[in-house]
Amino acid sequence: MVRFSDIKGIREKESAKDKPEDKAAEKEEIRLSDTQMLGLGESTSAFEVQDLQEVNPEVAAYYEKFVKRAIEISDRAKNNQGISPSPILSDLHHIIKNDLIDPLFEYAMSVKHGYDDSIVHNIEVTFASLKLGKGRGYDTKKLLKLGLAAFLQNLGMCEIPQEILKKKGKLNGKEVKMVRSHPEVCARMLSQLGERYKWLQEIVLQVHERSDGSGYPRGLRGPEISEMASIIGLCDTFLAMIKKRPYRDKIMRPDAVRFIIREAKGQFPPGILKVFLNQISLFPINTYVRLNNKSIGRVVSTDRNQPLRPTVELLYDGQGRRLKEKEIVKLSEHPLLHIVETVDEETLP
Repeated sequence: MVRFSDIKGIREKESAKDKPEDKAAEKEEIRLSDTQMLGLGESTSAFEVQDLQEVNPEVAAYYEKFVKRAIEISDRAKNNQGISPSPILSDLHHIIKNDLIDPLFEYAMSVKHGYDDSIVHNIEVTFASLKLGKGRGYDTKKLLKLGLAAFLQNLGMCEIPQEILKKKGKLNGKEVKMVRSHPEVCARMLSQLGERYKWLQEIVLQVHERSDGSGYPRGLRGPEISEMASIIGLCDTFLAMIKKRPYRDKIMRPDAVRFIIREAKGQFPPGILKVFLNQISLFPINTYVRLNNKSIGRVVSTDRNQPLRPTVELLYDGQGRRLKEKEIVKLSEHPLLHIVETVDEETLP
């Protein structure tokens, strides 16, 4: 997990040097338990329009399954117990094979929960990374690697004291150094998996590296950084920005996207930023928005072909009065109507 300052440069930068991802890792076999499952075909569904009002029970079940996996792995890491990638890979293979990446991402971004923020963040980063990997044209094998690395990349945070993670004020130099040590801690933990997962250690070490050399722990630049690490790092940054943290309020999603494109474009490869814009909707399902006629509604479905014109359920009229009857407006069919801003749920009339 990153602080907003990791891309804005509020806190001091620290850097060193590391090796890029070993290309031989691309040829390495991954086993899901004792069965090779990487040669199966890919789903090609475009999933252009998504509606969370009709949630697939399997999607909700797999979200909960990933929550339990994340809690279990976190507990094992805190107690210095070994972890096995096989169950995670098996679950990842199921959602890839059954084309559940998009609905799981939307569900994760919309569901109300009572779980620890760090657990939820890891799951959101996992599904967001898979979404970008899918948009990048990754096959099943590469998606499995990407998903596993995204799911485990924050494991080292378990050694960071809670008083630092939940600190409301600015971190001092010692605290910043401790937080920025978590990629190396994570790689050390994963080294127990042996040479088969050497590629995994290298990816998690690079998640917080940035193309312009401003990242950590080793200040790598450009092609020295694994593409998978850049995907995970971008998702980690974006998702941290749009959630409330002890040290700052959340940033509205469109503002976070605009900031990344404007201020952080030199920190991530152009190809990754492009697929990010194509895959991550500015106005996701359950986002509250204000239209140019001053009415307020909730996004109920999105369309990749027209990302700025989702379908909206109107909730309040232009005078801020709650509507008594449900009214659905498909903005793509109403050229005179458009979204002017997002609205925080806590500020609704």
